[in-house]
Amino acid sequence: MTFRGEGASRGIAIGPAHLLAAKVTVAERRILQRDRAAEVVRLEEGIIGADEQLERLQRRLADGGTPGADLVQAHRSILHSHEIVGESRRLILEEGLAAEWAVTRALDEIRAVFLRLQDPYFRERGGDFEAVGERLLRTLLGLPEPRTESAAPGSIAVGVELSPLDPFHLQAAGVVGIVTENGGGTSHTAIVARALELPYVIGVKQLSGRIVTGTVIIVDGVRGDVIIDPSEETTKTYLARAAALHQRETQLLVEKDLPAMTTDGVRINLSANVESLLGVAAVPAAGADGIGLFRTEFLYLEGADLPTEDEQHRDAVSVLKGVGGLPVTFRTLDLGGDKLPLAVKMPTGPNPALGVRSIRFSLEQPSIFRTQLRALYRASASGPMRIMLPLVTTTTELRRALAICANVRADLSAEGIAYDPHLPVGIMLETPSAALTADLLATHVNFFSIGSNDLIQYACAADRENVDVAHLRNPLQPAVLRLVKQAIDAATRAQLPISLCGDMASDPAFTWLLLGLGLRDLSLEPHAIPMVKSIIRRSSMEEAVAFAARALASPNEQETAHLIETALGPRFAADLEAFRPALDA
Repeated sequence: MTFRGEGASRGIAIGPAHLLAAKVTVAERRILQRDRAAEVVRLEEGIIGADEQLERLQRRLADGGTPGADLVQAHRSILHSHEIVGESRRLILEEGLAAEWAVTRALDEIRAVFLRLQDPYFRERGGDFEAVGERLLRTLLGLPEPRTESAAPGSIAVGVELSPLDPFHLQAAGVVGIVTENGGGTSHTAIVARALELPYVIGVKQLSGRIVTGTVIIVDGVRGDVIIDPSEETTKTYLARAAALHQRETQLLVEKDLPAMTTDGVRINLSANVESLLGVAAVPAAGADGIGLFRTEFLYLEGADLPTEDEQHRDAVSVLKGVGGLPVTFRTLDLGGDKLPLAVKMPTGPNPALGVRSIRFSLEQPSIFRTQLRALYRASASGPMRIMLPLVTTTTELRRALAICANVRADLSAEGIAYDPHLPVGIMLETPSAALTADLLATHVNFFSIGSNDLIQYACAADRENVDVAHLRNPLQPAVLRLVKQAIDAATRAQLPISLCGDMASDPAFTWLLLGLGLRDLSLEPHAIPMVKSIIRRSSMEEAVAFAARALASPNEQETAHLIETALGPRFAADLEAFRPALDA
């Protein structure tokens, strides 16, 4: 029996199922007035116990050189946050709730905030609060630490959902693959699974009730398939696929440090998109030329309070040190609309995607913006980096943002604080208005980066989070390709560096198209870099340019997709199959 989910971490694993324990369920319980002070003490003891668990895990990860210690530190901060501790204490003292019921109620309020967010990346950050709350509840109830139950080595963990720290425990227990009914591809759980190279499939509904512990299952993290009780023939097929996938990836990694140069001598820069410190180790491992997009929202969404300037500075310096001198592009906050830190209260507006978000949010919240800019400028003294402003649409707002940058530089100079006075500042081209006026914007900045995900959304008038219009959000739409080409041509005329950092860059089927349109710099997911590099090294720029000309002349996205299949399919079929569910996906 085959179930289709979504691959969240690549790879294929085969083994007996290990059913994970369900989350703790707490019944409502109230206490007498005279017991409330003692119940607060019980809460505080539970917090201490949970913090000791996290400290042990953090020490083990740090001592073993395993990524994730910073994520554990974030969980420790959440554990002590006002949203959990302060609200639980209030509910105990004012409403007479037992500690575990007070924590449950506090978590309900936090959960409601995150569930209102449309963007999956931000919505899935709520999983960190859920994980911390679950740990605290288990400590209060005297239950074992999460995911420390014994699992047979070589087994596949199956459950409803996982916390971001669960993959660490599961891998230590010998688990070789994971399947969950819930979860998201951009969640920290998925990011950790990818860092640990654990095949992971999400979104397989009601799977836990259909199998028992010991049932053999196959987890295909490439295609998103989960096969229960496979036949001998199916098992042999997947063993062969797993071996072929491993062999191809091994071959690609052998070439990872070779330059991404076409057969006719054109050098392409391949950088990585990184979510947080957790993903930094994957950059040199993939043979990346640097980080082309570092998302700075992590510190704002992982804690209840806004991060300080020093915290942001330390985080940025850690990133620079983590890549060993490779250049890093830090994108300033992509917050606002329905994507807000718990510490910021402002109306979301009727249409968050078109509201006060990204650079608009930063300009509306100048103190937050200045704090981040000060931290980033200070970090520039520690290594090569750039600052990138998101969702800039007009020269007017760009000038306002650059004026704040200039004021920050002046303040740092007056205070005698070191920074790079020539630090490049660029913008993301994510809207048709930015692409169409790229020639005007180019006179104010040092570089461009095309954000294809938002550009597709706005060009096609199709909300990224609305499945009903998903068929309209096609990167091969003629309007999208023409906007990308226009932006590239404007940058070329202005002699301005330009890259593309959206999902298009991570899909090897689009490599010829992007190079042919004129891009020489791509920023993509680390796992895709070896494949894209391999295709580049086996292609000529001449054939890419000719292909892009045909694509630009195509009347619709279906014909362009057919061009890709006929041009790249036969030549790179094995490689595309290894890295994509299917050419027609």
